[in-house]
Amino acid sequence: IGRLSPGSNNVARKLRAETEEFIYVLSGELLIGLGDAEYILRPGDSINFLGEKLTKLVCASVDREATWISVITPPVF
Repeated sequence: IGRLSPGSNNVARKLRAETEEFIYVLSGELLIGLGDAEYILRPGDSINFLGEKLTKLVCASVDREATWISVITPPVF
């Protein structure tokens, strides 16, 4: 489970292996950057992408925390 406070972001770093990731938003709004494209996800939204495409992960909510479930394969952590 990931959590970000309003105005904060997560550093998108290159992983040591090729991955595929799935994110399901539980609360708040989450901005996902994939290459040059950006997507705002709200509770109940999900997205699936190749890990190498992730460039940005930001809490897009103004007044509440963004929380989500993330599944990465293969497991690299």
